[in-house]
This record gives sequence, structure tokens and C-alpha cells, in this order.
Amino acid sequence: MEMIMPIVQYVENGKRKTFKLPEDRMAIFGREEKTDFQMKMDALISREHFGIEKDENDKVLLIDLGSKNGTYLNGAKMEDEAVELNDGDEIKAGSQVFIFYNSQPKETTQDFVDDVADSMNKGKGFHTVMSEILGNKK
Repeated sequence: MEMIMPIVQYVENGKRKTFKLPEDRMAIFGREEKTDFQMKMDALISREHFGIEKDENDKVLLIDLGSKNGTYLNGAKMEDEAVELNDGDEIKAGSQVFIFYNSQPKETTQDFVDDVADSMNKGKGFHTVMSEILGNKK
């Protein structure tokens, strides 16, 4: 049986990136170097800001770890309780935004088109981009 790895996606330097959450323990997000996901350069982020973990029923929970400026789930400031995460939920801490998924989402057509447009904007020609995508098929 294939294990489904929950992830969060975020944007760094204009690129979408993925962080795989550990299956067996809480992932800690914060400013400290010892955290699982270190968020720097933001005065609104606490040393240990929030955590994400699976409970005994395999539900993935978001927990604010007593952050000074709060953790937001889908725009609402969290209270002290743990909240179950669902696909597509938005987590915000300081200026950093994460999107939660129970498993890696498939790339959308729009993502593909954006990648092609980005390559062409950086100076690659249409034929070069297409040969990279399709391989050198003649």
C-alpha cells in the first residue's frame, strides 16, 4: 500500500516549492534554526510558531505553538486548539503563506502554461522549449 505523504506548498523567490511533512512526528515551523521549516526575515514569526502533525486517527492537525502574532487558517486567526487540515487549506504566519495538501497535487494545465511562458520570457525560443518538453522526437 502506498503511503500518502501530506505536504505544504509555498512560494519562494517567485517559484512554487513543496515541503513534505514527516509522517511520524510534528513538523515545527518557525524562526529558529532547529525547526523543521525555518522561516527567516520576518519579525512576525515566533521562534516556534506552529506545528503540523497526524493524530492517532490519521487526521492532520494544525497547532499554533503560542506564537506572539498568531497563525491564520483560511484567513481566521486560530485560537489555542488544534484544527484539522483539509486539502487546499491556507495557513499564514507573518508574510509566509502555505497551502496544505494530503498528497502531492497533480500539476495543472495552468502551471504547465506558466512554466512554458516563464522559459520563453527568459529568452528560450518556442522550438527549444517544445523540444525540452517532448524530447528530441523527429
